[in-house]
Amino acid sequence: MPLIRDLVQADYSVVDELLYSNHLGDGRFYDPEGLDVVVAELSGSVVGVAEFQLHCDFGHDEGREAHPGEQTFVLTMAVAHAARRGGVGRALLAEIARRAQEAGHTFLALVPQDGSDAADRQAFVQACGFTLYGPAGPGVGLPGLGDSRREGHGCHRR
Repeated sequence: MPLIRDLVQADYSVVDELLYSNHLGDGRFYDPEGLDVVVAELSGSVVGVAEFQLHCDFGHDEGREAHPGEQTFVLTMAVAHAARRGGVGRALLAEIARRAQEAGHTFLALVPQDGSDAADRQAFVQACGFTLYGPAGPGVGLPGLGDSRREGHGCHRR
């Protein structure tokens, strides 16, 4: 089982490479300013990362009155190719969900990326015990994956 911990500055270059290898970063310089970030470690090596905003009013400011106020919003999640299907992603999501619940949040926004493996990402979230909501109910649920620049989706724990 991976160790999930907060990001430290010594992790920046590894996280930058991990994001870049998953087509989620530019590979130039990692700057987590303004984000909450956790990493997954196996045998002393960082093999996963999740960027999120623990306190986020996603959707409410856009006029989505159904959103109950502050939520947690996962912006990015990446796992090293060699560490996939070993519980790393599930452990990252579980840690974010735990922190969200401790903060009193019952919802977490998610925005799956488009692409040939979008259905796999959605299936992963469902396999972790969450129910997805479509674009008609964006930004609700706990927990999710996503990119803050796009219309939201959400999920809710079963």
